[in-house]
Amino acid sequence: MTFSIPQCLSALVLAAAALVAQPSLGASHADGFAKDVTGGGQAGTVHPATLDELKKALCASFDTRGNCTDDTPRVIALDHTFDFRGSVVSDGSAQVTDAGCMANACPHGGGQWAIDGANHFCQSKPPATVTYDKAGLQRLKIGSNKTLLGVGAHAGIQGMGLFIGSGAHNVIVRNLVLSDINPRVVWGGDALTLDDADGVWIDHDTFARIGRQMIVTGWGSATHVTISNNEFDGRTPYSATCDGHHYWVWLFLGHHDTLTLLNNYVHDTSGRAPHSGGMGNAEVRAQLVNNLFVHLTYQGAVMSRTASSYLLVEGNDFEDVSHPLFNDTQQPGSAYALFTPLPPSPDDGCQAALGRPCVANRQRLSGDDYRPRDASVLEAFKAYRQYLVAPQPADIARIGVLRDAGAGQLTPGNH
Repeated sequence: MTFSIPQCLSALVLAAAALVAQPSLGASHADGFAKDVTGGGQAGTVHPATLDELKKALCASFDTRGNCTDDTPRVIALDHTFDFRGSVVSDGSAQVTDAGCMANACPHGGGQWAIDGANHFCQSKPPATVTYDKAGLQRLKIGSNKTLLGVGAHAGIQGMGLFIGSGAHNVIVRNLVLSDINPRVVWGGDALTLDDADGVWIDHDTFARIGRQMIVTGWGSATHVTISNNEFDGRTPYSATCDGHHYWVWLFLGHHDTLTLLNNYVHDTSGRAPHSGGMGNAEVRAQLVNNLFVHLTYQGAVMSRTASSYLLVEGNDFEDVSHPLFNDTQQPGSAYALFTPLPPSPDDGCQAALGRPCVANRQRLSGDDYRPRDASVLEAFKAYRQYLVAPQPADIARIGVLRDAGAGQLTPGNH
């Protein structure tokens, strides 16, 4: 068989295009705000086999207040699921049964219970007897200069969330399934908490079946954070919005948060992706770039809820989303989000503030009631241009997200 020169050139062009479009799953560094994070670097790899060994590998020393003081560089490799459910036993039981309430009394069942904590969440809600696992209210603390890495497609942590904070810095968490933390119970546990943390890369993880937030920041700052290539799976039999969708996804409340959210796949949720600001003295700068949102109900996806929450929303794809951006008239926030088709004057100062045009988002079968283009967001990112990711077009990014997001995509040796 023979080929003409034009045919050969065409084949070469197509092959080159495929190589450019294929992201490097083995990338050893983050894009965006966490671009300088190295984690455990080239330190020796630890392979914990038990729950206690994992705890010690993540943090081997604490101060008198229980804060992690372990800053020894370490790579911690997990090759199976560490299940903490039932592991915290006191008074002869791993569970607690207490008075609580229904977060929402769903007419056909399937709602979430809630623990009535100090915030009086249950004050005006139907009472219920709530049973939950004690492990979900505890957290695995991670010290500075650590890489926590799943090996293969079946590594994860169930029943207990991760905590990076109290001054911890330079931490990487990759290729893990973080799941099953009291999924029926609001306030039953968060999957990942960042509170007074700097330099964190959360990449190629899968979050599923969590009682409350999949990721939460605050009240301390969460600076130089990149959350990339993750799957946030909201499918649940226990839905606060009575529709099989998880409501609590990302909550950003830090005193000074700087975050990049890149190439994540968020599906079957019903709000807070993210809920940014609106409580305390939160100040948030977050670039949401090239994420894919599919089947989002109720309040939809992006919620900026205070003037000091600056969300730059670029190149994202929204499919079957009730509100790609949700406008809370009681707590209005700041956001900048262009959508296709572009308006007659689409720039609005992007070139001057960012050094490039802003990239439009795309939506299909979704609401179009709120399209903020707040100049304050562009101004807020002027001093952070070196951390901004140059977005791909939304339709191109979608292909890569569907192919690559979530745990199980990394191979040994490419962390």
